[in-house]
Amino acid sequence: MSAAPRGVALIGFMGAGKSTVGAVLAPRLGLPLIDLDARIEQETGQSVPRLFAERGEAGFRAAEAAALAATLREGPCVLACGGGAPIPPGAMEALIAWGLVVWLKAPMALLRARVQEGQGRPLWGPAVEDLAAARAPRYAQAQLTLDASLPPEALAGAILDRLERP
Repeated sequence: MSAAPRGVALIGFMGAGKSTVGAVLAPRLGLPLIDLDARIEQETGQSVPRLFAERGEAGFRAAEAAALAATLREGPCVLACGGGAPIPPGAMEALIAWGLVVWLKAPMALLRARVQEGQGRPLWGPAVEDLAAARAPRYAQAQLTLDASLPPEALAGAILDRLERP
């Protein structure tokens, strides 16, 4: 295999399978998996829903931006980003400069089947389709787009194939 980038960032909407694919990919690359939402929860001592409730979306996004910046300064990893992590100005550019950014793209029907309302996803609600559509152009800046309806092993294999190309 040719030299892997410093890291691999998995992006996509809620329910796309970023954490699941990351758990398959990381050991195959010999890299740690960092789930950005889990890191935020560990660093703040609060769950994502509680952060949203107490600090609002702006407060959560500030914690997310700080966790993302810290992660990008650390050693190589497979990074499962929260759905909104690549959206703020400069975030996607920082991810691309850091490593390979992979968009796990899924149709809304699949996302709905995977995510049940009330599962700790504060932004999952009546306007979820509008939110997904608004984020799609930013996600589309990823260097690799994969069909998230494929099994996690197939997605990890496709990422490994892409990393092997010069």
